[in-house]
Amino acid sequence: MIKLVEPSEQYIKSYIEASDEYDEHDVPYYGLADARKIDILEDFDRSRNERDLEPGRVGAHFFWLVDDEKDYFIGEIVIRHNLDEELERYGGHIGYGIRFFEWNKGYATLMLKLALEEAKKIGLSKILITCFDSNIASARVMEKNGFVLGDKIENAFNDGSTCITRRYWKTI
Repeated sequence: MIKLVEPSEQYIKSYIEASDEYDEHDVPYYGLADARKIDILEDFDRSRNERDLEPGRVGAHFFWLVDDEKDYFIGEIVIRHNLDEELERYGGHIGYGIRFFEWNKGYATLMLKLALEEAKKIGLSKILITCFDSNIASARVMEKNGFVLGDKIENAFNDGSTCITRRYWKTI
C-alpha cells in the first residue's frame, strides 16, 4: 500500500537507490541526503525536535512516501516549522522530491495532499511552497492541491546564478 510514513531503517536501502537515481540523471531540483555518509534518521530527529540545528536551518518534519508491501521508497517531503528570510524567497514551508523512475505517476500530488494533513497537525495554517519558474511539473502539483500563485520573484544564489521563483500559497 502507498502511504506517507516517518523515515525509518526499513526503507534506507531503497532511499539510497533513489539518491543514486538522482545522481545518475543529474536531477537539479531536490537533493536527498547521503545516507551512506551520515545517519539521516538521527538528522531527521534533530530537525523534528529543533535540536543542534546547523546555522541557517529551521526545524522540520520529514516524511517518506513508500510502498510498504515492497519496502520501496518513492519520495520525500519536508514540512518546515517556520520560515526565515531565505525560505520566504525560495524554499517555503514544504519541499519535496520523487525518485526519478517514479516521475509522472501522480505520486507528488498524492504526497503533497497527505503532507498537508501533517502540516495541520504541526500547527501550520498558511503554507508557502516555491519552485523554479521552469519547473512546470512541480507548479502543476501545487495547483492540483489548491495552491494559488502569489507572485514570481528573482532570486540570486551564492554562485552568482539567478532564477525566477514561483511562490504559491494555501490556507489549510
